[in-house]
Order: sequence, then C-alpha cells, then structure tokens
Amino acid sequence: MLRKKGHQSLLSRFARAAAASLLLSLGTSAFAVIPTPTVTGPIASDLKSANKNYTFFATDLDLKSRGFTEEEFFYSGQANTYDATIAGGIGARPSASATANVLTTGNPYTTRMVVRRPSDPAKFNGTVIVEWMNATSNYDVEALWFRAHEFFLREGYAWVGITAQSGPITNATLGLKQFSPQRYATLDLTAGGKFTSGDPLSYDVYAQGIQALRSTNVLGALRPNLKKVIAAGVSQSAGRVSVYLNAIQTRDVAITDAALLYIGGEKIRTDLGIPVIKLLSETEYVAPASANEINVLQPDTDKIRVWSIAGASHSDWASFAVRYALLRRDQPTAGLRDTCDLPSRSRVPDRHVIAATIDWLTRWSTGGTTVVPPSGPPIKLEADGTTVQRDSRGNVLGGIRVAPFDVPVALDQGGNTGAGTCFLNGRHEPFSTEVLNSLYPTRDAYFNAFSASAAKNVKDGFILQADADDMLAEARVSITGMGLNCGALCANFAQFPIQPSTSLLRDHNKFLYFTGAEYALKSIDAATLSVARGYSTSDAAAKKTQFSQAAKWLQNYQSQVNTSATAGNLTSGQASLFNEYSGILITELQKLGADPQSVALDSSVVETLYPVPKLDSGGGCSMGGRGLFDPVLWGVFLLAIVGLNRRRIWRPQAR
Repeated sequence: MLRKKGHQSLLSRFARAAAASLLLSLGTSAFAVIPTPTVTGPIASDLKSANKNYTFFATDLDLKSRGFTEEEFFYSGQANTYDATIAGGIGARPSASATANVLTTGNPYTTRMVVRRPSDPAKFNGTVIVEWMNATSNYDVEALWFRAHEFFLREGYAWVGITAQSGPITNATLGLKQFSPQRYATLDLTAGGKFTSGDPLSYDVYAQGIQALRSTNVLGALRPNLKKVIAAGVSQSAGRVSVYLNAIQTRDVAITDAALLYIGGEKIRTDLGIPVIKLLSETEYVAPASANEINVLQPDTDKIRVWSIAGASHSDWASFAVRYALLRRDQPTAGLRDTCDLPSRSRVPDRHVIAATIDWLTRWSTGGTTVVPPSGPPIKLEADGTTVQRDSRGNVLGGIRVAPFDVPVALDQGGNTGAGTCFLNGRHEPFSTEVLNSLYPTRDAYFNAFSASAAKNVKDGFILQADADDMLAEARVSITGMGLNCGALCANFAQFPIQPSTSLLRDHNKFLYFTGAEYALKSIDAATLSVARGYSTSDAAAKKTQFSQAAKWLQNYQSQVNTSATAGNLTSGQASLFNEYSGILITELQKLGADPQSVALDSSVVETLYPVPKLDSGGGCSMGGRGLFDPVLWGVFLLAIVGLNRRRIWRPQAR
C-alpha cells in the first residue's frame, strides 16, 4: 500500500513537473497573452490653442468630407525588456532574430496613439493598419500615412500611428515634450529614466497598443467590425517591426494578422504563421550597407513575398510634398529642400504599389492559400550580385515597373550623393525635349503606351484599378508628345523652394486629394501648357502672350484656392503655402515679360488638355454615337449641372 502510494506520489510529482514545464514553455515561446493597457482619451485637440494643446501633426487633410475622424489617445502599462537587438539603419540584417527572452519586467510607460478612422461603422472595411511611427528625424513621422492616405480614405481602412520610441518624445528641440510641454508631459518610454537608449520597451509598447485596439473602445463603434490588424513599419520602423515579428510575437499569442515592411527590415522567419510582404525601393539595392537589402533578400514562401519597385527612392517626393504645410505649422525648423548633389527624390509613385500590397495582405490573411499575391520580379543585378543593371538612359532594369517608370519621361533612380541622408533621396531628372520628342512624337503615342503599361500593372496585381485610373488621369493631361520645351518654370525636378515650377505646384495640390482639387489642377495645367508654349516660341509677342496667359491662370488658381479654404476643403496653412508658391511663379513670369492684366483667360488652353466631346457632322457623338440622345452624354451633362450648383470654383475667377 505504501509502495502504491509512493508510486502515485512519484507520478503526481512527475505530472506536475511536466505540466509546469509545458506551461513555462508555452508562456515563454508561443502563448503569452498581451496585457491590455490603460487607455485615456480621446484627448481633446484644439488647433487654435495658444499653448499647442493639439495632436502633433494633426492631419490637415479634409477628413470630415471623407467621412473620417481623427482622435488621439494616451495609454499606459507595464512592459518587459528582451534580449532582442536591432540592427542599425533600416534594420537590414541578413538573418532572422530568434525568439527573445525576457530580461526585466514591470517597467512602467505612458505613450500615445493617433487614430484616423471612418466615422460610420458601415464605411469601415474591417482592417486596421497599425504603423510604428518613424523616429529617425527625432519627431514622429507618419511615413506610411503620408504615402498611402488617399488609399486608406478611399477604401475605408482605419489607420493607427503608435509612438513606440523615446526620441520623438524627449528630443530637446523636436520632441513632443518640446512641442507641447503641457499636453505631452506624462509621456515616458524610459521607465522613469531607467532606460535611456535602445528603446527596449518599444516592442511591448507596440503590442499593447494593438491589444488596446482589440480590447478597449479606441475604435469606438468600429470595434465590433474589426476583422484584421496589419502591422506596418517604414524604413527604421520596418527594422523594428521585423524584430518584433521574429523575436517577440513568436513568444506571444499573435496580435497581428499580417505585416508590411516597407524599405527596411531584417530577414523574415518562415514559421511566423502570418502573411508578410517586404516592399523595397531601388534605393535598397544601391545604398550603403546600413540601408542595403541585397543580402537580406529571401525566396518567396507560402507566407512571404519580397517586392521591389524599380526607380523608386527610399525618401520619396509625394510623402515629402504632402507634409510641407504640416512642417511649417508643427516643425518650422525642419527643412523644405534637399541639398543633394543631384535633383533629388524619384517621382515614381510608390504609394500605388503600397496600396496594392496592403490590399493583398488584407485578402491573403483572410483567404489563406486561395488568395495569394504574385511573386515580384526582382531588380536585375550584374554578375557581381551587387551592381544593378540599367538601360542606356540610366533607368534600372527589372523590378515592378509602374507605368510612369515603364513609359519614362525622366531618369528616376534610387540613389543620390551629397551630405546627410542624400543617399536615401533618389534622383529625378526630366529627359530633354529632344529625347521626349524621339520617344513620343505625339500625345497619343505617349498615352497609348502609358495606358497599355498601366493595364499590365493591374493585370499583374501590382496596382489597383483605382490607382491605375489615377495615373491615367495624369498621363491624359500631360504635355508629353506635344513637342514643347517645358522650361525651368514648368519642369518637374528638385523641390519648390529650389526650383519653382507649375509641375511642382501641381504635385503639392495633387497629393492632398482635396475636394475641389480637380478644378485647381485644371488651372495649373493650363498654366503649365502656357509656360511651355512661351518657352517654345521664338516670337517675342507670342512669348509675352503665353507667359501672360500662364500668370493669368495662376491668378485664377489663387482664387480657387481661397474659395476652397473658405469652404473648409483646405486649411489656412495649405492655402497660404499655395498662394505663396503660385505668387513666386507669377513674379518669375513677370520677369520674363508676363502681364496678366493684358489678357483674358483663354479657355481653349484647358480644352486642349481636357477635350470636350463634340457632335459630329451627322449628329453623332464621340461618346456613343447617339448624338443629343446619347444617355451617357446626358448623364455627364446632368452631373455637371449638379456639380456647378454645388461648387462654382471651376470657372475662371481672376479679375
């Protein structure tokens, strides 16, 4: 009896030990539950407050008209530190981090998150993009939001930006505490000064922020409709997110459903269990070691894709231009121009490939093996495995070739030279008039080639149809193929403070996608065509007339900008920026002899770029062959009447 009891006791002890071992294993490698932090907010934000009691980088996009809401929350908790390390630069480590071990526990923190979401739950598509905000500049940079905001708004995504690193809080000149000492006084990611470098709390801070989305009321009425969370990081933040995925999420109950690593990150483990797409620009093939991903490239698997965008640069033009007014409002000491050796920042629209990437991740994480994104064509390398192959004009071969690069009007590269981070800025130099004329002898030659390339982008799965339509709309009104000399005040290169041009002014407007922008863009396009005509003629009187017409259209544009600001579609800061830049252009045109008061607006300039359907001699119509009885024509007519009643800023308003 005693022997039996002792035997049972031994079995019992063995069972308890085995269970404890199992629980320990589960708790440290796969099934630890992410704590839910304490959330405060939304924190009231007043852009007019004297002490800047408002959300840093509170968006200046017209969210209300798009049915979106912006809110800021603070959240607090206790975080672990781990033995996980982060590679320097963009975190381009050619090996995947192993599952991390806990070093310390119970470290208190308080940080913030910014939430931009549909106001109506019915408009929410169920997916939240959680961006680890970039800390490289020592202030929070919403690098993904700046690039892909129009896609998020259009498709009903919610976007959340998390401050996971201490620098953007504590930096003495640029940090949040410096920006608004009272509002951000409680934020701390150092555990009261215990950790002053390396941001060891950042992984738990990020994960607990995502848990707050899932478990608290941060998303408001959207929370019951939450289906997917996509983790995202750009550049340095991609390096952080990649370590989080490899080293931290592998020991926890998975809190994310998919991940986007843009222009950075270490090699990804093949056993994560969630879809991951690493999206690279050309820069990561030509940059120095700290930002080079060639040694980090890895084969596709059933859960991993690596895509590369030919001609795109790490630091892009669109996301830089869209934040000009924000920088002047919240970081006025930040520079608005690059000082690189070559005209910087590729114009290849990486934002459209980002949109396709997120769309694929959303569907891939839902459909499993039934919805699988294509493999991306690699950027071609020479035999040495490190030098990219280029065509005769210098553009790279291979990679995802979006239509503006595949049907080029410029040299777009991922590299540049010069001080600081110029190596990340890429290069953009328009082709000469002679080269453009040889490539595209007519507008139709250019647009037809562009249209075919955009259709292939969609078919291949690298561009969404809505974004292809956006690119086509720009190509349709381009002056490429007209045989004109664009000239300095028309050409698209460098940045506006360095090189004032109508093309750059157009970009500043275009990237905001504000309500009524289509009318302002028509005035800018008319100015561009007039400027190019002025540069292209040798007749002095005609030159003056064309430059005067350009200045007149820019005055009309200024009236449209002010009308949009009055209507609430543009902020005062944006309107001030646009009026300032268009004013610079008018002054420069006047130096060339322009006299805008000497001419009336010539609507045929707009009609050249935006042709109006005309009746043919038999009463037919180019829109369907039914003449005045064409229902398509009448539909467009009725829509136009409705639009005119709602918004009259389309018509010439200059005096």
